[in-house]
Amino acid sequence: MRWLKRLSVLIIIVVAAFGAYAYFQIANYYPSTDDAYIHAHVVNIAPRVTGHIVDIYVHDNQVVQAGQPLVKVDPRAYVYDLQKARAELLQAERQTVAIQANVAGARANIHADRIDYQNDRRNAQRAITLAAQKYLSVQQADNQMTIAQSAGARLKAEQAVLAEALAQQGLNAARIAAARAAVNMAKLYLSETTLYAPITGVVSKVDKIHVGDVVSVNQDLFPLIGNAEYWVAANYKETDLSRVHSGLPADITVDMYPNYDFKGKVESISGGAGNAFSLLPPENATGNWVKVTQRVPVRVLITNPNPRFPLSIGTSASVTVDTGGAPRWVRMLRPVL
Repeated sequence: MRWLKRLSVLIIIVVAAFGAYAYFQIANYYPSTDDAYIHAHVVNIAPRVTGHIVDIYVHDNQVVQAGQPLVKVDPRAYVYDLQKARAELLQAERQTVAIQANVAGARANIHADRIDYQNDRRNAQRAITLAAQKYLSVQQADNQMTIAQSAGARLKAEQAVLAEALAQQGLNAARIAAARAAVNMAKLYLSETTLYAPITGVVSKVDKIHVGDVVSVNQDLFPLIGNAEYWVAANYKETDLSRVHSGLPADITVDMYPNYDFKGKVESISGGAGNAFSLLPPENATGNWVKVTQRVPVRVLITNPNPRFPLSIGTSASVTVDTGGAPRWVRMLRPVL
């Protein structure tokens, strides 16, 4: 009987040793962690205008489609701003007609005054020649020169009028451009009085706001959680990441649905451990340092989301990554999620 006891003890030792070896092999080829949480794209709905809420089109935890109206802010002030901007644009455009008429008139006067000036200058030159030959008096020649000088002065005055009209034309063009920009901005602000869903998803905490509340620009009203894509932030021990890289398949068990196997794919591994991004990073150069295994966030995309099993961000999950190359006996002994 003694040999039978020794055999039993030997068998137990062998089984325990094999079990320990198998455990470490499974952990090596299939690193796993239950320090994992569901994430999704979250958009904080915030207005770009200030005013009173006059209507709320959704309720808490409602599924909304992209482009669906969510909240309406009182638009009356922005309607008036648009009317004012349009009136200023119309006034600037009407001034364009008057300014163009002034420009055309100044150019016509310049053309006529230039002809008069050229004629008077030629007459003055002839009068000077005739006066030198004693066919005209010096006084007559001086009078003709004065006429020519007066015509030149009129021409310069009309050229100054044209320059001023052209300057007004340029200023009015800038005024029209500014007025059009003001109209477009007023239209934009008016359109922003209705807030629309930027993505498809679920709205939450809508009960924080009520009709009649005053909201301001960029004030967070409530979150919209997108349902197009979910991923798991799995915090792996740094010692488990030597074989993990992007593209590897993964099995995901969500605590909400323990009997449903979600599939995943490793998308990326964080460039730093979790404590590196904390508000107060640990200071190890203090003389009482104790080595602690750090955890590194790994992003695992859920590739088979199921509408029958809706996910909630922040809920717990377990992730097992298949690093590949595991022997057949390891795959057979691996626990099924």
